[in-house]
Amino acid sequence: MSCKIYLVRHGQSLGNLKATFLGHTDLDLSPLGYNQAELVCKYLESKDIDIIYSSDLQRAFNTSLPLCKALRLDAIKDRNLREIFAGDWEGKTFDHLSEHYPETYSVWREDIGNAVIDNGESVRQLFERITAEVLRIAVENDGKTVAIFTHATPIRVMHCFCNGYDAAAMKDIGWCPNASVSVVLYEDGRISMPQYGYDEFLGDLGTRLPSNV
Repeated sequence: MSCKIYLVRHGQSLGNLKATFLGHTDLDLSPLGYNQAELVCKYLESKDIDIIYSSDLQRAFNTSLPLCKALRLDAIKDRNLREIFAGDWEGKTFDHLSEHYPETYSVWREDIGNAVIDNGESVRQLFERITAEVLRIAVENDGKTVAIFTHATPIRVMHCFCNGYDAAAMKDIGWCPNASVSVVLYEDGRISMPQYGYDEFLGDLGTRLPSNV
């Protein structure tokens, strides 16, 4: 069996503009994020995509809408594709987290795979949630090409998982840019990621997370 998955990070969000940790906080895309979504669509619309899944958070779902319109498909909203639940960190700026949660936030920045958010999800819990859901989608879509619209930490998880590592190795993987496209191949029980965080199609509209995340 085989399945090809285009794993898309959402476009720039209003939270990205404010340098805040959104987690499950449901803010929309910025105007630039909507432009990035259109460019993602142009990049993906010729890739013979059969089905589209998206995190149910609007920054991911709204990134999927131009492609949905172009391909005349409805995105399947999937709560299990959400970003990590950030507990006490929800909606806080990265500077605030450094000041008020210095111990736990330093683990996030320096050893993310072992991070546990205050009153939130641990990265290992996210790792289990995301890998199980992506594998489920791959198995259920044998022979198909799938687009999944999700978030930065889930895609970082998948990069680690596809290379055969557990969450502890995530510290050695950088963040993918907004509206970037990664590729996951699932073939006869083997999984790989030949492309991570590709965003050259954005030209000078590309955006990345700041260095203090």
